[in-house]
Amino acid sequence: MLTGFAELDDLIAEDEWVEFYSEDSDLLEEFYSRVIALSSNPFIKVLVVSERGGLDPWKVRTFQRAFGVEGRVLVRRAFKAEDVPPSVIAMGEGDLVVINPYGFFRLYSHIVGSMRARRGRTFVFSPFDRERRGSVFGLHSAHSVIEVRRTYRGVRFRVVKSPSHAEVELVYPIQSLFGRSSVGLEAWL
Repeated sequence: MLTGFAELDDLIAEDEWVEFYSEDSDLLEEFYSRVIALSSNPFIKVLVVSERGGLDPWKVRTFQRAFGVEGRVLVRRAFKAEDVPPSVIAMGEGDLVVINPYGFFRLYSHIVGSMRARRGRTFVFSPFDRERRGSVFGLHSAHSVIEVRRTYRGVRFRVVKSPSHAEVELVYPIQSLFGRSSVGLEAWL
């Protein structure tokens, strides 16, 4: 799986479990839609936890077209906290994206246990401040934990926890999130 940001992908290349979090749910949705689209060749498994929202298939398809990726997105939903662990297990081996696994704010040990037991790479996206809420066991279990935050004209990734790097901040222009790069004075227009 990849994020499409070369430096960030290099930082997390060896990690099996990476958690991204942000209090800006719109930014997080854009980011995980991008990650799903880029990782969908030939397919990517996605577990959406909650009753409403969570994944906009048209947004994912738009990112696939923008980046020239052909692939499938296999989606499973978990509507209750009790559904999350068996859903993680049912997704089997291979790469998995889990959106908001701690959203019900309970059954943390079962949810984390199911993600720890799986084989394959796991990206977790949490729409709240993971340093204050959610599973502490999950924070310790994840190999890397990365905060995603909107800046004045960009997106900042702050590596909160990593086994191989100290705290690092990477900042990208906001248009790079959508696969566009500015040329010359375009950023000032």
